[in-house]
Amino acid sequence: MRVFDLTIRSLVDENYIYARALSYLGIDFYRHPDRTLREVCGQMGLQKGQVLKAFYLFDRSHRFSFQELGKYPLEIVIEYLKYAHHLFIKEKLPYIANLVHQYETLNDLKLIFPEFVEEFINHIYEEEDTLFSYINLLLKIQKGEVSNPQIALWRHRKLSLKQIHTDHCEEDELAGIRNLVEEADMSDLHWRVIAQEIKAFDREMWYHAEIENKILFPRAVALEAVVREKVNNLTPLN
Repeated sequence: MRVFDLTIRSLVDENYIYARALSYLGIDFYRHPDRTLREVCGQMGLQKGQVLKAFYLFDRSHRFSFQELGKYPLEIVIEYLKYAHHLFIKEKLPYIANLVHQYETLNDLKLIFPEFVEEFINHIYEEEDTLFSYINLLLKIQKGEVSNPQIALWRHRKLSLKQIHTDHCEEDELAGIRNLVEEADMSDLHWRVIAQEIKAFDREMWYHAEIENKILFPRAVALEAVVREKVNNLTPLN
């Protein structure tokens, strides 16, 4: 097959996603740029079938459209966002972080990216523990699954979905890193893959934020209003 006669450099130039697939297979693409895929696979003992399967798995999209997500219950939207969080933390960020760490040239990105990863992961955990938990509580109250909804809501009295939404719309966590990548004057294969991966992650972040800002928050704010009216109509606590 043609793909196995390409050099690693040519293969990755055609589709940078293949660099991620090669990493998954145990091949550091930047260490073998001028060898053919056939040569590297022979040395690693990799079969054609498993290589092609890896290329397919990493090249296909797992993204739902806005139209699809808009039709799903709020519970499913939250689970989809949590799944995206899992991919960010367990797959995409570790891969990019390793690419940056292995890059031979010392630059600002090498210093800043680990700090970004740490802050981003903390943000995700906080969002799941606070925002998602609160929305799930509202859903349970709406379904009548909470025995003391007044007390449950009282515990979250300082939380404002509208304020969180406003803050969320103003966030741009990748701004500094985006600027570093755009201003960098490097053209080697390793750097090109780093830049493409960061740009792809930036697009994923934007899409993720759009789901939260245009689907999750509006529906959660509307749900909160309904639930609070329902709870206010209950017999007051003694």
